[in-house]
Amino acid sequence: MPPAKSLAQQLAAKQREISVAEFFERNRQILGFDNPLRALLTTVKEGVDNALDACEEAQVLPDVKIEIDREGTDRLRVAVEDNGPGILKREIPNVFGRLLYGSRFHANRQSRGQQGIGISAAVLYAGLTTARPAKVTSKVAEEEAAHVVELLIDTQKNLPKVVSEDLLLWDRPHGTRIELLLKAKYQRGRQSPFDYLKGTAIVNPHARLTLVEPDGTKVTYERASNDVPPVPKEVAPHPYGLELGELAYRLKASNKPTVSEVLQKELAGVTPRAAREILELAKISGKSSPGDVHGEALERLLEAMHTVPLVAPSAESLSPIGPMLIKRGLRNVLGEVRPEYYAPPVSRPPKIRGGFPFLVEVGLVYGGGLPADQPVQLLRFANRVPLMFQQGACAVTNAVQNLDWRRYGLDQKGGQGLPSGPCLILVHVASTKIPFTSEAKEAVAEDPELDKELTLALQAAARHLRTHISRRTRREFAGEKFAIILKILPKLAEKTSALVGKPIPDLTPVITKIMDVVSVETTVAPEGGGIAAKTEVTNYTPRARVLEVFVEMPQELFPVAKFDQAPEGTDAELGRAWWTLDKLVPSARASLRVTFPKGSEVDASDLSWFIAGVDEAHLLGAEPLPGDWDVRLPRAVIEAAEAGLEPIPGSEEGEVDYDAAEGSAGVEDDEG
Repeated sequence: MPPAKSLAQQLAAKQREISVAEFFERNRQILGFDNPLRALLTTVKEGVDNALDACEEAQVLPDVKIEIDREGTDRLRVAVEDNGPGILKREIPNVFGRLLYGSRFHANRQSRGQQGIGISAAVLYAGLTTARPAKVTSKVAEEEAAHVVELLIDTQKNLPKVVSEDLLLWDRPHGTRIELLLKAKYQRGRQSPFDYLKGTAIVNPHARLTLVEPDGTKVTYERASNDVPPVPKEVAPHPYGLELGELAYRLKASNKPTVSEVLQKELAGVTPRAAREILELAKISGKSSPGDVHGEALERLLEAMHTVPLVAPSAESLSPIGPMLIKRGLRNVLGEVRPEYYAPPVSRPPKIRGGFPFLVEVGLVYGGGLPADQPVQLLRFANRVPLMFQQGACAVTNAVQNLDWRRYGLDQKGGQGLPSGPCLILVHVASTKIPFTSEAKEAVAEDPELDKELTLALQAAARHLRTHISRRTRREFAGEKFAIILKILPKLAEKTSALVGKPIPDLTPVITKIMDVVSVETTVAPEGGGIAAKTEVTNYTPRARVLEVFVEMPQELFPVAKFDQAPEGTDAELGRAWWTLDKLVPSARASLRVTFPKGSEVDASDLSWFIAGVDEAHLLGAEPLPGDWDVRLPRAVIEAAEAGLEPIPGSEEGEVDYDAAEGSAGVEDDEG
């Protein structure tokens, strides 16, 4: 009789390999399939992300359709169809039937999907909950018919199990469609496919997204841009992001003959001079074979690479949305809300985090139909993908909560937490490696460099908000003040004149002294098949003046703008134009009119007005000319234009000294 097995031998006999598919099958909550509502959203999200990535890589304007039908009480059939380049027949089983299979994991560039888990995890969940295969239809442009493949995932082997194959004459020239039957639940509201597609449309304004809901309701987000984002370029890894083991692997796997060549040709940011400094500091010969560098030499090499100043990683690997498209996307989706103010979007310069480039973008809208008595709406995005869950555990949320929004005009108890007010904040993080908190990619992890950029971007957007609220408050106050003056003073003057038996005096000097502002007001309205922006400049100061008026608009609007009164100067690159208005006596008004062609997206907040020589306290609806705009007329020219004006009635000796009031009007001498 053989000897009894020891406990160690018995335990060893039970050990076996676990496939990644089997692991995620038992831990599906890690991937976002922990309840029926979330499972549906994750399935739609992964299908749409793949569709958008495929279309952009092929430089095709995305046209994505999502259909959700009920089948039974607790089952939904989900189909995601796109007009991308399609998938070759031999790759269909691997793409949809194997976890951790994809083309983007090793590519050092920005993309929505990277791990190769998302859509195959949806296939895994569908097979687990309904035992029904996924149906994939795909057609490439080179083939006449589409291939239809039904498949499941063999979880023990993490391999596809093809159930059937067929051919189909499809009316699409190319594209892919996947249909899944899964246990799920559909309802509108927060964290729903409807909400997800709304966010996706904002940050992907080049895509046309169509959702067909279970009750047959069809929702379409039309594209707001016909420009496909350029494909981010794949770049070599940067030394600042390498760990010791990864460096050892790269040296061993390299086919370059020397360490010097590996540094210069297989890593980013290493110039020949930097390579020499690194090798000298590490005490390694540049002619050494890469495979000979190990042990202490390897550690010295890595330390030297992290010490020597190197060229920053290239931002060509990123695909930011850009200020223009952020604003266009918000307008396209929030049109029914009609916000009163779209702040100029902020797009920060690329920075480096752990050797990987990243950047932060922020958009902000205020007022209109947004609720004033609730916390602000925060929209979080990473690589153009909405983040729908774990808001409280996200670095983006923490950055918003840690900013003191009271300084910028919003209510915030104790200066912490989400502020309240009629405001929506959009934050987008783009990177070749987003530091997600989990494989479900629902929140961004904390990082010092990222936190700093988030704060700076939010502060820049918040400053625009503070300026707008300040202007609005001053305008409302001035309007109320002016209305009261115009209502009370004429009646007072009429009754007083009747009592003393004298004519009613001219109230212009009194009104201008009380108001003491230069007012700039812009209205935008459709006109003659286009859009007209009319700006009225009124001199409510107690003396006549010649005003230098400047406007700045988005660069994409400037080439199509037509000015009724030709500007004295323009700067198309910066989107600026300027005029010197004719002499304006007190209470006199001048108009400037700019027209834009039909279809232009213009509102009053797109035109920023500036006036030279008048300080902020005496400007309404405009700002003082920034000091770095070196385009002012010499002070002598202005004085000459104003010379010889008739005195204003009421400014005689013994009445009102309006010359002394010049200082109160904020006129500054040009010391330059």
